[in-house]
Parts: sequence; C-alpha cells; structure tokens
Amino acid sequence: MTAVPDRSVPAARKMPWSRLLADKSVRAGLGLAAFFAFWQAVTGLGLVDGFLLPSPFAVAQALWDMAVDGSLWIHLAASLQRVAVGFLLACVVGLALGLVCGWWRSVSDFVRPVVEALRPIPPLAWIPITILWFGLGDAASYFLVFLGAVFPAFVATYTAVRGLDRNQMNAALCLGAKPWQLFWDVLIPASLPIILPGLRIALGVGWMCVVTAELIAAQTGLGYLIQQSRMLFQINNVVAGMVTIGLVGFAMSAILERIERRVNAWAPSERN
Repeated sequence: MTAVPDRSVPAARKMPWSRLLADKSVRAGLGLAAFFAFWQAVTGLGLVDGFLLPSPFAVAQALWDMAVDGSLWIHLAASLQRVAVGFLLACVVGLALGLVCGWWRSVSDFVRPVVEALRPIPPLAWIPITILWFGLGDAASYFLVFLGAVFPAFVATYTAVRGLDRNQMNAALCLGAKPWQLFWDVLIPASLPIILPGLRIALGVGWMCVVTAELIAAQTGLGYLIQQSRMLFQINNVVAGMVTIGLVGFAMSAILERIERRVNAWAPSERN
C-alpha cells in the first residue's frame, strides 16, 4: 500500500500567516510599508535627485526636528481648528438643507438649481473673493472649508431622504407613530447608511480645502508651512508637511469609518 504523505505540518505552518493576512489593519500596514520601501529604493539608488525628492529618512528627520521645536504642532493645531469649524458649519447647513429639500419637493425645486449651479465651482476659484470678503485669517479658511464640505453633505442627505422606502413611513404611520417619532425612529436611521459616507467624503474635501486656503490666505497651518518651506528651499520640510497632511487625513477618515461601521452595524452592507 502506498503511503499518503502527511501534509498536516506544512498546512499548520501556513495557518498563522493566513490568519495574519486576514486582518485588514495588517494588510493596510503592509501596503504602506511597501510604498515607503519603494520610495526609499528610488531615492537611495539615485533614480531621483535627493534635493527634488528627499528620502523617507530625511523626511522623518525633518518631522522629528519640527516636532521637537514645536512648530509642527502649532501648524497642525491651526489646520485642525479651521477644518473642524468649517466642517461643523457645513454639516449643520448641508444636513438641514438636504433634509428639507429631500422631504419637501416644492422646496427642492427652488433650492437645488442654486446648489447645482454653485457646486461645480472649485473652492480654489473662491479664494480671491474670499480674501476680499474676509481678509487673511481664520475666517477665510473657515469659509473655504465650508464651501468644500457643504455640497457633499447636502447631496448625501438629499439622496438618502429621497431614496427612503415610503413603505417604512406608511408602516410607522399605521402603527400610530407621531411626526417626531417618524423623524427620529424611521427617517434618520434609514438615511444614515448614505449620510455618513457622504460626511466622510465631505471631511476629506474640507481637509484639502483648508490646506489650499493656507497656501494663500493664512499665516499659520500646514499649507502655510509648506509654502514658507518652498520659498526657503527647505524641500525636506515641504515633503514632511505633505506627509503630515496625508497621515492626518488618513487618521480622520479611519475614525469616521469606524464610527460609521458602529452606527450602521445593522445595515446589510456592514454585516460582512
């Protein structure tokens, strides 16, 4: 009789790796590690001039130096404050306007043409008139972040309300639901799976807008740090500022995504 080879040991050895790679955070970490390894290889082998694109180690050193002297935290705090204020204003206006327009078609017929006419205008085009209105300071940055974030919030909310299954509303009315119960217990929960991803997109757009505003219309912030470093030919600091923007944006998106998964745990899209 031919002996069957025992493959249990190799299979057992493969199990830890397969379980490790099944973790989403591990895969994300490996992707980032591969990106930085490629970056280091390109600069280390001299394929790109080190002055034009500093190596990851040089950028890390610049980040460390700015963190130690405190300048990084000052600019980061200024940017976070501006995006927080502008994003909160955008949420209030976008959510309220989206709910009203989604619920009342007559109001939507008046408001949506104005929104659709303003929405394609990029926030960068608003910078000259924003400086004229608000000058150089936080108010201009608040306004530009608001402009960038309010339209995604509005569109997501309007789409969620208009796409609501009316059978759910009718069933709640048949069970004797009051108007406020209809709003809080049916309309809001059913709309969240669309609204929350829209808010995550709005925050990302707002974060980009605040950096753009700081390049031109601010005296602090990560955008201002990048602009000043460029003028002084401190390319390490320029790339360090860009890396900080990317990492903070990644962290904010991850936090909102985690909140979204927790709030929408009941939704079919979050069950897997």
